[in-house]
Amino acid sequence: MQDSATGAPHPTERRRPRTRILLLALCLAVAAFSIVAYLQLDPAQSRVDIRSGVPLHYPVLVAHILTSVIALVLGPLQFWPELRRRGHHRLIGRVYLFAGVFPGALTGLVAAVLSTYGPTAQVGFLLLSLLWLGTAIGGYRAVLRGHYAEHRDWMIRQFALTLAAVTLRLWLPLLLLVFLPTLHTTYDGDGAAYFREVYQVVPWLCWVPNLIVAEWYVQRRRATAAPRTDTRTIPDPRPEQ
Repeated sequence: MQDSATGAPHPTERRRPRTRILLLALCLAVAAFSIVAYLQLDPAQSRVDIRSGVPLHYPVLVAHILTSVIALVLGPLQFWPELRRRGHHRLIGRVYLFAGVFPGALTGLVAAVLSTYGPTAQVGFLLLSLLWLGTAIGGYRAVLRGHYAEHRDWMIRQFALTLAAVTLRLWLPLLLLVFLPTLHTTYDGDGAAYFREVYQVVPWLCWVPNLIVAEWYVQRRRATAAPRTDTRTIPDPRPEQ
């Protein structure tokens, strides 16, 4: 997310303070909402159904929540030019990847497979975890090679996937509200069945639009940054033979 080894922010990367504050506030709110139910390490307090007969499910879910919260809290800080100018970008980035994204994605793979919300939700969360891990690896490899522009592009995609934790909490209540009339007409007032049906869409809706917007932004940046070529014919400076 930086243009050079100095960590200087790209001009188009500068954002109004209100936007950055709003992004950080959303991430902190979702992080607090996500973690509070798991601090007591009580499976009965879990916000998602735990697969019966699989003791590993709850510990993996807790590990996924705790590590993902680290990524969710630190991710927005990478967009603050002040922190980059003070040299904190690399340190925050390492903690973001190695304490947040990498363990969060790996435990997310297991949690996705163990999800009780059916194959559609399982595949959606599984692909999210794979892409979350893959973009992080791409960004880390790029910065190790000194390819800072490529690193920035990978991390824009990567953080868009991190924001799936936020967009999931925005889409879910919206969809539940939109389809509320079907609760009685289709599900005979069965709230659990209604919730499970609506939840099939969220594991995809929470990250696919994010990634599309991120890729559009990356391609737009590349087009803007590409040097303009002069199509006029340049005379050959060598003397005629």
